[in-house]
Amino acid sequence: YRASNKKAKYSPDLGGNKAAEAVWWLIPLAIITVLGGIIWTSSHELDPFKPLHSDKKPVTIQVVALQWKWLFIYPDENIATVNYVQFPEKTPVNFQITSDAPMNSFWIPSLGGQIYAMSGMSTKLHLMADKSGVYQGSSANLSGKGFAGMKFTAKSTTQDEYESWVQRVKSAGSTLNDNSYTDLAKPSKNNKVQYFALGNDRLYDTV
Repeated sequence: YRASNKKAKYSPDLGGNKAAEAVWWLIPLAIITVLGGIIWTSSHELDPFKPLHSDKKPVTIQVVALQWKWLFIYPDENIATVNYVQFPEKTPVNFQITSDAPMNSFWIPSLGGQIYAMSGMSTKLHLMADKSGVYQGSSANLSGKGFAGMKFTAKSTTQDEYESWVQRVKSAGSTLNDNSYTDLAKPSKNNKVQYFALGNDRLYDTV
């Protein structure tokens, strides 16, 4: 026991010193408890399934990942679009997400994190744009040879501009029903933006 050090204090019972053990156990425990509380709270604040609080009525948009394009269905407005989604600024957007193709991932990087789109399963994502703007959306999951072109534009506008856009889409001429959806769902690459009036208000549930 350090016999060569004549000044060393001989403490053979230090291993059972309750004061010392309290220090080296309680201080780390307190740190872990505080950090754990912060992580728990902040993680649940960022839960993508958690609706956003706002005095404005949320907009519901149903998202279907296809090969290799994105279909956006607006059940309340009875319209649908391909590779383009528009919504009013400062308004919560409730995305309902599924896939009618291999598993994919819906992502608008400037507005929030990605959420997987899977066949036979509906997931959720709540986003809101603080101002008007144009944002790039994409697939964040490799899904085949057309993956690189599976991109879309997300646009946030004023409420008036959004409502005017909805009316223009309704008069676009094309109707999305069961038959036209079957054609749309066929694999295709580098698809252009398309607009539809919705002919089947339960299309998302059917998918």
